[in-house]
Amino acid sequence: MNKSITFSLVLLITVLIGCSSPLRITNEDQFFSPPAPPMKEPMRLGITSSSDVHVQNSKYVTAIVDALQRSASFGKVIHPYNASVHGDQVDTVINISVNPHYSGDGLNFIVSWPGFLIWAPAIWGYGYDAEIETTVNITQLKNGSQQITVPTRYTFRQAEMDRTWAAEMGWFFWTATALINGIFVTQYDTDVTDEFITKVSSSYGPYVAQKIEAALQH
Repeated sequence: MNKSITFSLVLLITVLIGCSSPLRITNEDQFFSPPAPPMKEPMRLGITSSSDVHVQNSKYVTAIVDALQRSASFGKVIHPYNASVHGDQVDTVINISVNPHYSGDGLNFIVSWPGFLIWAPAIWGYGYDAEIETTVNITQLKNGSQQITVPTRYTFRQAEMDRTWAAEMGWFFWTATALINGIFVTQYDTDVTDEFITKVSSSYGPYVAQKIEAALQH
């Protein structure tokens, strides 16, 4: 085989293998939630959610429920709560609604072109935003009802081979593929949502749970 062809194949394989970047959340510390002092009288909590019917959004609800179940402020946490089944087993009912909005970063264009020249897609990954609006309706049998909204905005970076190969192929096609890819990657990559939810749950769940506990104590 011609040496130049062999070299090109080796270079191409190296490019394709090394053009991914693992998902990392860049502002997770902003939503760190230290353990809160427990309530004097543990509550019995029932949880409902319209988001339970959505495959991905239900995972956010699960993260909140898990955090509430670990809290010493609640003697019982029932999810999903059904009034006809569980009756008076709880003294507080909350309904959780999760509405996320995902978007890509316009600077991803620069990461692809001319960033491919320094392997930027593999080094930094592409940037994305996740704005998650969590609305909680609280009904306490003794103290009436209230509603709280917990806004969170996470920024994260990630790059998969299906989005980086065209950028790094710019080495072979006079940067043209990297330029075109730069326009494409400014859009959000729906493939990363499940992995993002898995990673963010450990901070998002406790953060929202703490806001719920604070509201219940006032």
